Amino acid sequence: MVNAAERRKYRRYDLSIEVQVKPRKRVATPVKTVTRDISARGVYFDFSERMEPGSELEFELNLPPELTAGKSVRIRCRGKIVRVDAPKAEGTTRVAATIENYEFLRPE
Repeated sequence: MVNAAERRKYRRYDLSIEVQVKPRKRVATPVKTVTRDISARGVYFDFSERMEPGSELEFELNLPPELTAGKSVRIRCRGKIVRVDAPKAEGTTRVAATIENYEFLRPE
């Protein structure tokens, strides 16, 4: 039997960075949260709102200079939720989402 880590095509990095998440079907203010890990095609993060697998979302994050040859890089991503874990005691859930497409944003 193959475990989840062996099935992944892209390496995951334990990386805790701020991310702003917004469901695509709702008019909503982006929610700031923190990633748990990230890969080239997915992200895992804590979230305070109810989300369902299959829901589309948009999120923005800054990759730190240590990962990008000395300059912070802002990225806007679109993806779909593939898993929602059971709620934690503090009221948040952990959400796994794909990164289906992305674009680099100009520095502010």
